[in-house]
Amino acid sequence: MRPTLCLAAALVLAASSFAQPLPGKKFELSISGGYQHFSSGSSTSSSLFFLSPRFGVFVTEGLEVEPEITSMFTSGADPAYVANGNLAYNFKAQGRALVFVLAGYGIANGIPIEGVVTGGMKDVTFGVLNLGAGVKILFSEDVAVRTEFRYQRFSGTYQNQYWLDVAPQGSASQSYEVTLFSVQFGLTVFL
Repeated sequence: MRPTLCLAAALVLAASSFAQPLPGKKFELSISGGYQHFSSGSSTSSSLFFLSPRFGVFVTEGLEVEPEITSMFTSGADPAYVANGNLAYNFKAQGRALVFVLAGYGIANGIPIEGVVTGGMKDVTFGVLNLGAGVKILFSEDVAVRTEFRYQRFSGTYQNQYWLDVAPQGSASQSYEVTLFSVQFGLTVFL
C-alpha cells in the first residue's frame, strides 16, 4: 500500500507543475482575517476576531485544492474552529488580477452569531457549507492581496444540559441552521 500512496503523491505533484494559473507556481499559502463588533443597546456588546490560514495545491489548470482552518476568538468564550476542505478555480483577469470561485464543506465546533460564538464546546460538531468568490491582486510575481466574499451555512444540533446546584437536571436538543455572509481580507504567497 505504501508504494501506491507514493505513486499517487508523485502523480499529483507532477500534474500540478503544469496546472497553475501563474507559470512556475505550484502552491499557494494565504492568510485572511476579520473582526466583528456587535452591540445591542447600551449594555450588551461583544467582539469576534477570526483568522483563516490556507495551503492550496494546483492540481489542474486553474483548479486548486485549498483546505483551511478558521480560528474564532470572542470575548468571554472559549475559542472555536472551522475546518474546511475547499476547491477553488482561479483564472486570469485583466492586468495583475486573478479571479477565483470556491466551494467546499467542513466542520465546526461553534457558530459565530452577533459577535458571540454559540457552541464552542467539546463534542459539538456543526456542518459548514462554503461558497465564495474573490480576487487576488498581484504586487509581484509571488505576492498578492486577497479579497473575498464568503457565504457559509452552519447546521447541526447539540444537547443543552440544565443544572441545579451541582447536579444535572435534564437536557434538551437544540437545532441550528445559521447563514453568514462575510468579506475577508488577506495576503497570498505563491510558491
